[in-house]
Amino acid sequence: MLLALTACTTRSGESPSEPSPSVSLRATDTGVTPTELRIGVVADVNVAVRPGLFQPAVDGVRAWADHVNAGGGLAGRKVVVDFYDSRLTADGWQNAVLQACENDLAMVGTSAIADSNIAKLADCGIPDLANLTPTEEHSTAPNTFSMLAQRPHRQILGPEKWYLSEFKDKNCCDGVWLDNAATPSALSQAQGFRKGQLQIGFTEARSFSLFGLESDYAPFALAIKNSGATYVRVGTDYNQTVALRREAKIQGVDSVVVWDCSLQCYTPDFLRTGGSDVEGQYVYNYFEPFEEADQYPGIRTFISALKNYYPKAPVNGFSQGAWISGLMFGEAVERTVAARGPDGLTRANLLESLRGIHDFDADGMTGPVDIGNKAEVPCFMVMQVRGGKFVRAYPDKGLNCDPANVVTVE
Repeated sequence: MLLALTACTTRSGESPSEPSPSVSLRATDTGVTPTELRIGVVADVNVAVRPGLFQPAVDGVRAWADHVNAGGGLAGRKVVVDFYDSRLTADGWQNAVLQACENDLAMVGTSAIADSNIAKLADCGIPDLANLTPTEEHSTAPNTFSMLAQRPHRQILGPEKWYLSEFKDKNCCDGVWLDNAATPSALSQAQGFRKGQLQIGFTEARSFSLFGLESDYAPFALAIKNSGATYVRVGTDYNQTVALRREAKIQGVDSVVVWDCSLQCYTPDFLRTGGSDVEGQYVYNYFEPFEEADQYPGIRTFISALKNYYPKAPVNGFSQGAWISGLMFGEAVERTVAARGPDGLTRANLLESLRGIHDFDADGMTGPVDIGNKAEVPCFMVMQVRGGKFVRAYPDKGLNCDPANVVTVE
């Protein structure tokens, strides 16, 4: 009976047959009816300084749900997605969480910056399968689990170690940082990351705090030029990396060996907006790249579903991360049903199942990660913009998953 009541995507991306309609199911908890599983996606979307900021995360969750429903749903029920806009504000975050607590079995694909107040999240006990946890408070919430989890005083510094080693002969890395200061918690996290970089061998030429979209990047470009910095990182939206690269070109900056960016720049929008100004940009990722989807069934399934259901949605790090949150939710549901039957779906049981996931690999997109113990993903790879495309720079194939990529910051 169990096999007839659960449906999910297999590693090959194919979907099993629809669940049997002959079994009567019950409402078991918030968001669980005899016919539906409701999940909420909380994300910053309607944002004045950056309209549509995390819309790709919403699209990623919806595409995952549509794909699963096409195969019969989960636990004999249809997955229904509720979207709550957190609007890049603390009040927006808390109001969105409250709505999810009132309506949904779980939060999936959470992507909000002003997320440091987790009182409502923790009090209601809703499982939170987050795409992003930018503050320490959110990442350590008892009911939050994420593929990109980060424990206190721990930083994922594999790419930074590679920069130091690869470009040692070019005096890398004396750095200039433009930190995200949109919220106090975001700035604190950015400073913690920079502290980890300095601990492993970077040096600091200058650092700045960005509170929004700047109108003039000339002072930053001049600071880079005057310091002779060999490393530059903008820890905010990709548009600001583009703006700085453009101004640096105008100012004749030629000392930088590594222009660094992470998931926010891994999007076709970065290439289209930046054009020739972002040539040579390094962008690192924790998953196998989209450009090699032919080698990874899980990536092919993600891209195919996203393009099928939301053809205007970008295939980028945020939509992929949200899809992965959906995969994690699906595995937790499967484990719960296997242990307790299709009417055993409750928030408490789902949390127990999440704590038991210790080798999650996101359908082959990355190396196994201990989700249950909230361990950081040690895996990474680096792309570089060459000829207007993302091209693999390191390693030659696969991912570097050395546990030493995760560093305890003193």
